[in-house]
Amino acid sequence: NLYLTTQLAEMETPMVIALNMMDALESNGCSIDVDELQNRLGIRVMPISASKGRGVQDLVTEALNIASKHIVHPHPVHYKNKIEDAIEKIRVSEEVPRLCAVKLIENDERLTKDIKSNETRETMEAVSEEFPDMETVIASKRYSFIKKTVNACVKRTGPNRQAQRTHKIDSVVCHPLFAIPLFLLIIFAIFEITFGPFGSMLSDWVDWLFNDKFASIVESGLNAMGVHDFVKRLVVEGVISGVGGVVTFFPQIMLLFLFLSFLEDSGYMARTAFIMDKFFIKLGLSGKSFVPMIMGFGCSVPAIMSVRTLENERDRKLTLMLIPFMSCGAKMPVYAVITAALFPNNAGIVTFCLYLIGILLGIISGIILSKTVFKGETPPFVLELPPYRMPTLKSTFRHMWDKAKDFAVRAGTVILLASVVIWLLQNLDLRLHMTSDPQTSILGHIGTIIAPVLAPCGFGKWQAAVSLISGFAAKEAIVSSMTILYGVSNSSALAGAIAQNFTPLQGFSFLIFILLYVPCIAAVSALKNELNSKKLTALSICWQIGAAWIMSM
Repeated sequence: NLYLTTQLAEMETPMVIALNMMDALESNGCSIDVDELQNRLGIRVMPISASKGRGVQDLVTEALNIASKHIVHPHPVHYKNKIEDAIEKIRVSEEVPRLCAVKLIENDERLTKDIKSNETRETMEAVSEEFPDMETVIASKRYSFIKKTVNACVKRTGPNRQAQRTHKIDSVVCHPLFAIPLFLLIIFAIFEITFGPFGSMLSDWVDWLFNDKFASIVESGLNAMGVHDFVKRLVVEGVISGVGGVVTFFPQIMLLFLFLSFLEDSGYMARTAFIMDKFFIKLGLSGKSFVPMIMGFGCSVPAIMSVRTLENERDRKLTLMLIPFMSCGAKMPVYAVITAALFPNNAGIVTFCLYLIGILLGIISGIILSKTVFKGETPPFVLELPPYRMPTLKSTFRHMWDKAKDFAVRAGTVILLASVVIWLLQNLDLRLHMTSDPQTSILGHIGTIIAPVLAPCGFGKWQAAVSLISGFAAKEAIVSSMTILYGVSNSSALAGAIAQNFTPLQGFSFLIFILLYVPCIAAVSALKNELNSKKLTALSICWQIGAAWIMSM
């Protein structure tokens, strides 16, 4: 996209152009005359293939060289003489880069309020009289330059096999009738593999390794050292059991993110926004809002921050209100342990239903909010669909780890701290004396106060209430809390405890509540920053808790 390049050149910023994916270009019947492109732009152009590492080191070396010499490139686009004269006058009087002068004669609202001299205003008025639609004149000139440059530098040498392949695949995956059923089928297959026999086998292996072998080694070591019983119980029952209850499901999280990374890198995820556009128009949103919502399946925090890319403020705020309904990866360990305990033969189906319910509640909430709090026109939807590519193992695994890394970090920080605090609160009474009866502990008293509110939802027990409170720190902490509260040491024992204390209907109601209630503290903090409104943040929290309670009840 050379439009941005022409603007950057007018900023008079030293730069190098990285001409990426040259290998893909050449294999699809196309070539670029790099020397001619460089001459026409007046900027150093470096052909590279980032995914294969070709030319990257040369690019970095050249960038450092140009930056150190602070080489300023000539601006490639020249406008009509009268416009050029006006630009030069404004540059001198305001002491600004060329692009700022261009934006001023386009009457850019953000810059016009900072004008220093009357001479600049007179120049702007004179140009506006001769060229009433200056923004269109500037854009047309840039696109004219780009078209000539592309025609001179890009040559077709054979058939574009990638475009042909993309068109054939899109005829199926973007089909008016088949697109959404196919999308649901793909997501269902992913959950069936992740939470089915294969994913469960991986989790059982980690459970045995961490909660049995590692725990017994640590306990033996502490006994040999003669450590006090209180400290030994804190480490084994609090830290290892609490963190281990979450770590057990790390393979399943990695597996889910592996599939999602593959779909993202292949180009399919961009199609989901296009597919969902018709539905999102009914919410008063465009399909572009679906991209941050899809990101919410990984983690709500980056999904919330990605909403900044939406141009319209109303769209941003409405999308921010809907993202918490998307089931983030942190809830996966909770789904895994409860579905394994209560729905062992249908774990994949139950989990798929939870994700689907989250999306449906998001849609319903969007319809209500767009007609009440966030009234306004539906914006136009423009999206660039990338061609389909076979992702490289390196990039897929890197993206998978980037998404799973947050889970690993929280397991070693937030969840570890939460496990210690929960164990202490469960074993200490209000006088801070050790107690063997959990119900007389500090946590027991807190849970007993909250439990009646949750009774209509089917799980009015103090352990469930306390575990939901711990979920505010991190949703994975629900599992570690239940592990400690039920006094078990591994995930299979926890599954047995859940099966004794919950019927399948109560368990499903509990899962619905976890799916819909307020996200973690980090997500709420990010939501407050992006909404920039205490009232809207409070509305979001109340809306989530209300939806969770009503749906569970």
